[in-house]
Amino acid sequence: MDSFYLNTLQNLTLLPSSFISQCIDQLNALYFIELNVYLQFGSKSAYEVILPAREPVVPTLRPNCEEQQLVLTGNFSERALTIIYLEDSQATRMFAYLTSWLWRTQQLQVLIIYPGATTGKLFQLFSHCWHQGMVHILVLLPETQQLYSYMPYPKLELLIMQNTSEYFHRTRGLLWDFHGFEITCGILPSGAPRAFLFRDHRNRVIYAGYMLRMVLDFIEHFNGSIRTHTVETLREANEALTTRVVDFLPYLLAETPNFTGSVVLWHENSFLMAPSARLLPRYMYLQKAFSWTTWLACFCMWSYCSGAWFLLCEGRLNLSAAFLQILRLSLFLSPGEGLVAPPAPRRLLMYSIMTIAGLMLTNLYLAKLSSNLAAGLYDKQLNTFDDLEGTNYKLPQHEVEFNFLRQLPDLHPQLAKRLLLTPEQLVDSYQRDLNTSMLHIGFDDSIEFALYQQKFLRLPLFHKLSKIVYQQPFFMPCAFGRPYLKIFNFYVRRMFEAGILLKMKSDGFGHGIQSGRLRFVNRAWYQEVGSNDLEYYYVAAGVWLSGMFLGALCFGCEYFFGSWNRRM
Repeated sequence: MDSFYLNTLQNLTLLPSSFISQCIDQLNALYFIELNVYLQFGSKSAYEVILPAREPVVPTLRPNCEEQQLVLTGNFSERALTIIYLEDSQATRMFAYLTSWLWRTQQLQVLIIYPGATTGKLFQLFSHCWHQGMVHILVLLPETQQLYSYMPYPKLELLIMQNTSEYFHRTRGLLWDFHGFEITCGILPSGAPRAFLFRDHRNRVIYAGYMLRMVLDFIEHFNGSIRTHTVETLREANEALTTRVVDFLPYLLAETPNFTGSVVLWHENSFLMAPSARLLPRYMYLQKAFSWTTWLACFCMWSYCSGAWFLLCEGRLNLSAAFLQILRLSLFLSPGEGLVAPPAPRRLLMYSIMTIAGLMLTNLYLAKLSSNLAAGLYDKQLNTFDDLEGTNYKLPQHEVEFNFLRQLPDLHPQLAKRLLLTPEQLVDSYQRDLNTSMLHIGFDDSIEFALYQQKFLRLPLFHKLSKIVYQQPFFMPCAFGRPYLKIFNFYVRRMFEAGILLKMKSDGFGHGIQSGRLRFVNRAWYQEVGSNDLEYYYVAAGVWLSGMFLGALCFGCEYFFGSWNRRM
C-alpha cells in the first residue's frame, strides 16, 4: 500500500509531457513494442507541447493524417503501439482513420491522449472502438494524469487504471472472461459434417459438427454463451458475415474481402467421388469365360490332336485334312464318308487323348465360370479423370461452387464439361443419399462423411478418386471487428496441435447417424451376384434357340429338295 501511494504521488508531480512519455515507455516494455506510430488529430501547437520531440527508444513513424491514409497490415510491424492525440473537433475523422489504419489488426494496442475527455465522450469513444473490435484501448487525460480503459463484457463500462501495469494485467484477467457475452454462430442446412443441429431422444438440442464444436468449446472455455442463426444459402451466409449478423460461420468458404478468418490450420483437399464399377449383366458370364487363355488352350488341343491323328494314319492323310477331321469330331459333327481312320487300337488311343483333352478344356471353362459367378464381373473402374471419357455422368454444383470451378485455370476438361447448375439443397441431398447416377465433388471431410454410410458394405457404392481437384486453406470464417479473434486463434491452434480436432471429426460420424442425416446402407441391390436367376440363362437359351431354328431350317430345306428331286 505504501508503494502504491508513493507511485501515485510521483505521477502527480510529473509534468503532463513527462507523464505521457513515461506511459509510452512502460507500454513499450510491457508489450515488447517495435514501432511507435504518432497520429495527430488536433492543434499542432498543443500536440507539440504535449508530445515534444525526444530521442526515440524504438523506431518512430509520424504520418501526415491529412494527406494520406496508411494501413498497418502488410506494411509495418504488428508489434506496434499507436499513439493518438485527439481533440473533440477531430473525433469523427480520427474514428475513420483509426478503423482503416488497424484494418484486420484491431487487436493491437492504442494509446489515445484526450485532453478534453468527459465521461460521456469516453463512452462514445469506447462504443465506437468496441463496434470495430478494438478492445486494447488506453485513454490518457494529461491534465489529471488519469488512465481509462473499458470492459466490454457483458456490457460496456469504464475502467479507471491506476497505472500501465494494471492495464497490462487487465488484458488476460478481464478480457479473457466473456462474462456470458453472446456470440452468434451461423448454421447452414448443408453444413454437415462441419456444423448441424438436431434433437436427441430426450428432446435436447445437440450441437454437432467439428467446426461448430471448435466454436462451442472456445465459448464455454472463456465463459461465453452461444446463439445460432440459420442461413439458407451460401449467398445469405456471405451477406450475414459482411453485415456482421453472425460472428462465426462454421463452413469452408473461399476467402473474400467481405469477411476475415481465423488462423489457417491446414490445406483442405477437394476430391471427386465416383460410383464404383457396376456388375455386368448375368447373360455375359457364359461368354466372358471364353477368354484368350481358353481359346489358346483349345487351339493347342486341336493342333496336338491333329498331329497325333496325322502320325497314326501313317501318311494316308495330310496335316490339313487331319486338322479338319479333329475339328469336326470336337464339334460333334458327323465324320462323313471320307473319314480316314487308323487301325482300331490306334483309334482307341486317339479317342482317349481327345477325351482327356476335352475334359481338361471343360474343367478350365467351368473353373473360370465358377470364379466369375462367385466374384462377379464388373465394368471398368473410374480411377482417373480420363476414365470418365465415354460415360454420361453429370457433376451437379450449386451456384457459388459452379462459378468458382469454371474459373479454375487447371480444371480437367472431363470435369468442366460435366458441370450442372443445381439448387444448393439438392446437391447436398444427392451426395448424402449416395446417388449413383451422377458424380459428386467435395472436400475430404464431407466425402468421408457421406462414405461412412457404406461402412458395412462388402462392395462400396462409391469410391474417392486420389487426384486432387483443388485445395483451399482451412480456417474459420468470421466477421470483421471481432475482438476475441486473437484469443480464438490461440485456442484453436492449441486444439489442433493436441489432436482434439481428429476426435471431433470422428464424433461427427456418429452424430450424423443419430440425427438421421446419414443411414447405413445394408446392401447394394445392383451389385449382388445372383448366378441362378433367369438372366443368367439368356445366352444359353439364345444359342439353343438359334440351333433349333437352324436345324429346323436345314431339315425343311432337305425335305423340300428331297421331295422335289423325287418328283423329277
